[in-house]
Amino acid sequence: MNLWNYKGEQNNITEALQLRIPPHAVISLTGAGGKTSLMTAWARELASQGRHTVITTTTHLQHPLHFKDQSESPYRGIPVLFPEDFTKNGSPDTEAAAEKLEELLAEHGTAMVVSADPARPEKLMQPATEIMERVFRTADAVLIEADGSRRKPFKWPMPWEPVVSDKTDITVCVAGLSALGHPMQEAMYGTDLLPEDLRRDIVDEQLMSTVLASPDGGQKGSRGEFRVFLNQADNEALFRSAYRIRQILGVYGIRSAWGSLI
Repeated sequence: MNLWNYKGEQNNITEALQLRIPPHAVISLTGAGGKTSLMTAWARELASQGRHTVITTTTHLQHPLHFKDQSESPYRGIPVLFPEDFTKNGSPDTEAAAEKLEELLAEHGTAMVVSADPARPEKLMQPATEIMERVFRTADAVLIEADGSRRKPFKWPMPWEPVVSDKTDITVCVAGLSALGHPMQEAMYGTDLLPEDLRRDIVDEQLMSTVLASPDGGQKGSRGEFRVFLNQADNEALFRSAYRIRQILGVYGIRSAWGSLI
């Protein structure tokens, strides 16, 4: 994992994004091109610092068992808690689930708290409200994947997106630099709703910067402190693009970091 900001190379995600994580922090991740990778890497980082950290979603996550190659699963090493597994007299047992969460956090430092999606077995969704309230009180940090992109590296949000919890302290919008230089229709989700003045054939640095800075684009629905993470800076050309995009975002007063989470 390589991380940079305007000061140079950084040691961890929190420092790269120039953040101080408050007690019982809630961090929502929006955008496209690496939200899950950022969420899981950040959870491991915070856990290594002694913070009990939960990952979850307000939209959907891919079920860990549905990765064909488990070595490629971003969740590897993170235990999963399904609150619906805990019942008492045929009703959900929130206390038992909360006790199990405390055990997992004490042992592993981090845990995923999600519910199965009965309509789509390959997907996971947000647990019931009473469980989430316990999560917010129990964890030192909660990382929430709050957006979807159908596996495209860049996006313009749909009317119902993102789904950012009102408890959010920090919002980080992710963009995948691999979209640069590719046809907009192929590399970008939500192009049908993109304002006419932003439309073009190819995703370029100016488009990415403008979308990320837009109150209706990258900043839509954000709460608390706002940051941008430019992911997939996997070669020198993309690294230079990230630096230039960072400069444009700085004009808007937006702090950002870039790097590769691989």
